[in-house]
Amino acid sequence: MTDQNLPDYRWLTSRQAIAKFGWLETAMPLTPNQFVTLRDEVGVDRAGILVAQTELKQRAIEKFPRAQQLFFTEIGLQQSTDMAIATFKATQLQHDYPAVTHVTDLCCGIGGDLMALANSFDVTGVDIDPTTAWIAEHNANVTRTTGHVEMLAIDARTANLESTGWVHLDPDRRADGQRHTVLEGYCPGPSFIEELLTQRDKRGLSIKLAPATQVPEHWHSEMACCQWIQSRGECRQQHVVFSTTSQPRTTQAIGVASAGTAEWVFSVASNKLHDRSNVTIAKTCKTYIYEPAPAIRAAGLSSSWAQQHQLEAIHRRFSYYTSNEQLTPSGGSRFQVVEEMTFDRKQIKQWLKARHIGHLEIKKQGLPFSPSELRKQLQPQGNNQITLIILGEAQSSERAIAIMAQRE
Repeated sequence: MTDQNLPDYRWLTSRQAIAKFGWLETAMPLTPNQFVTLRDEVGVDRAGILVAQTELKQRAIEKFPRAQQLFFTEIGLQQSTDMAIATFKATQLQHDYPAVTHVTDLCCGIGGDLMALANSFDVTGVDIDPTTAWIAEHNANVTRTTGHVEMLAIDARTANLESTGWVHLDPDRRADGQRHTVLEGYCPGPSFIEELLTQRDKRGLSIKLAPATQVPEHWHSEMACCQWIQSRGECRQQHVVFSTTSQPRTTQAIGVASAGTAEWVFSVASNKLHDRSNVTIAKTCKTYIYEPAPAIRAAGLSSSWAQQHQLEAIHRRFSYYTSNEQLTPSGGSRFQVVEEMTFDRKQIKQWLKARHIGHLEIKKQGLPFSPSELRKQLQPQGNNQITLIILGEAQSSERAIAIMAQRE
């Protein structure tokens, strides 16, 4: 995308474009003749943008409830914080740091976080691409309720931060076209982040990272908390918060509801984290199996979660736990064990067939095949349902186990 696209994107707010969007909502997908008619009316470039935006709006509904009023780019939609998590983060910032009145969102993309921040603060958004910056400004002004929105189409590393009370940074993880989880592959990279950290006495800082990113060791003594946040059933991001004041560090896993509120929070002080050695290994599965949520696993908090609920591990390596107690642990799922057996495809297939299992949920860890591949081999048929949990290591003398369980 180049500066040359900007006039066409600005045109998207015109009466003509708005009318075309209304028509496209019901006309999509267009026939070749319909596209030719649209092209003749608005020009080939604008026709292409209209169709692309309509498709992006439809796909964005899950992340952004007001998607029909917003604009997107393909990459921007993929990388953006969804509205639920963005709302949670902005609300948390306002609650924890009430003195902050202005936030600068560096590398804001199409404005996922910026939109939510603009409902609580005056904001400055920064993105190097002029068209993306315009989209972010449009989106934030559409959704904001209180704050003032300023937008700068500049390199984040040149932004003047003197008048802001907080910086939110979302460095590009795909600047070279490949997805990175190490900081050296981010843009801006570690040197710029380190520069921001030296200014902690002037303003707070929060950084959005990929869930698998390993942060430098020296960050641990400076950050207030490191959060792994999930929505819609998946861990979506790691959120590292550095405050202007000294606070005890915590590691948190958080499940966010569609309204932007926390469904559950599992928080552990940095000096009280447990590892696998703290969790007893069960000799056999007990009545119930417990699975920690994706954000808990991504945060490395599975053992602490199991320890808190007095659970035993089913396998020394994997995050599935068992107990005879019927618990409802925050941030986890419970299954009632039906049967445990050695993992054997033929035996499992016969077991499923005898019980008319057609609705099969497959969970596996450690073995080199996909659930979809196994499903084809098992060919489940019938009206009954079961969850199949498979745990084992590919190159190990230990037997792989298969557990039939009912999700509760």
